[in-house]
Amino acid sequence: MREHFDILELRLDAPAEDGTVEGYAVKFDTVDSYRTTFDKRAFDGTAKRLPMLWSHDPSSVIGSWSSFNVADDGLRVKGRLNLEVERAREVRSMLVNGDIEGISIGFETVTSESRAGGVRHISKAVLHEISLVAMASVPGAKVTNVRHGRESAAAAFITALNAATRAFAEGKSK
Repeated sequence: MREHFDILELRLDAPAEDGTVEGYAVKFDTVDSYRTTFDKRAFDGTAKRLPMLWSHDPSSVIGSWSSFNVADDGLRVKGRLNLEVERAREVRSMLVNGDIEGISIGFETVTSESRAGGVRHISKAVLHEISLVAMASVPGAKVTNVRHGRESAAAAFITALNAATRAFAEGKSK
């Protein structure tokens, strides 16, 4: 009697790492290290896409920002590191490992006023770039989420399923 087994090969990949980064680019009405505050309406009309730089270095573009949301407490941003760029992979690694978390903006002031204590309040500004940095000048301007596949339950399940499929296939081939 001949045994016949049809082996179903199943290959699944772990969820893709797409380099998504989210955070606060600016916290409103918060005095920064330059004695500046930003109004909630300061960034109305922000561009649909801005470059993501490493430490304000225009020669170090590491991705782009594509989502800007004015929340009650700050300007929330979402972008994507370009993981084809070596520096972007290095920055992602530093973010995931907690070595850095800062976000800083490169902007042009359109309208501002002086306030008590020598504080400059910016009511209108144009964003030119948003950088990931080691230390942000605005308290609370930081990355709040970095998408990565490590420790994902789905990734662990897929790895285990692939291993079980290989073990089953090897056992039947002997």
